[in-house]
Amino acid sequence: MREINKSEVLYNIDTMINTLEYDSMRSPGKTKVNAGLLVNLYTLKDIYIKELKNSKAAPKKEVANG
Repeated sequence: MREINKSEVLYNIDTMINTLEYDSMRSPGKTKVNAGLLVNLYTLKDIYIKELKNSKAAPKKEVANG
């Protein structure tokens, strides 16, 4: 199983958010189209930020051999 690089996913989400916000600023019609996508991306961003914080906060346990 391949592990997800959460920091890379967050970077990509931020890039998509910035692109959609810029696109929405340039065209009023696109604002309505992009609104739902932006809400979903911000929700997804919050989820990944929580996951990233939880994964860094959990200390790794060492197992003694023998």
